[in-house]
Amino acid sequence: MMPRRRPTAVYWGRFNPPHEGHLRVIRRFRARYRLIVAIGSSERSNERANPFSGRERRAMLEAYLKERRVPGVRVVTLKDGPSVAWALETLIRRCRPDVLLLSREKNALAARAKQRVRVVRFARRGTVSSTRIRRAIARGDPSWIALTGRSVAKLVVRYDGVRRIRRAYRRRASV
Repeated sequence: MMPRRRPTAVYWGRFNPPHEGHLRVIRRFRARYRLIVAIGSSERSNERANPFSGRERRAMLEAYLKERRVPGVRVVTLKDGPSVAWALETLIRRCRPDVLLLSREKNALAARAKQRVRVVRFARRGTVSSTRIRRAIARGDPSWIALTGRSVAKLVVRYDGVRRIRRAYRRRASV
């Protein structure tokens, strides 16, 4: 008898930057599924919510997975395109998931996705978020380093992320 193939699941997010909360979700579902992490909004960068390019976020996440010894996760980048429907269609066509993993806050996306694939919803846990990390960086608060992995912090600095984030936050405040 052939062993049963584990279903493929996609965890879709921006990971801007990746942090321990993302890793908890990845660890939780990696045992149950062949996991693909899809980095959305990959065509966007140098913005308040998207300071890093898709290539940079992918490098950060892959380094973080390696640092924390989380093997067996495929990481891809995806563009948003002209609409959520287009982005969802691109994700399904490219990744061919059996399951889409979505946090409970993504209600509109979950409703649309259920028409195409099985959706597994999960609650966000903890207080760390990419937004919190970006805000700490913008304020000059060094606590952001403890909110993500050492490998991610090194890449944020290498990509000139501190300056880029501060500039994006100043630009928005002056508008």
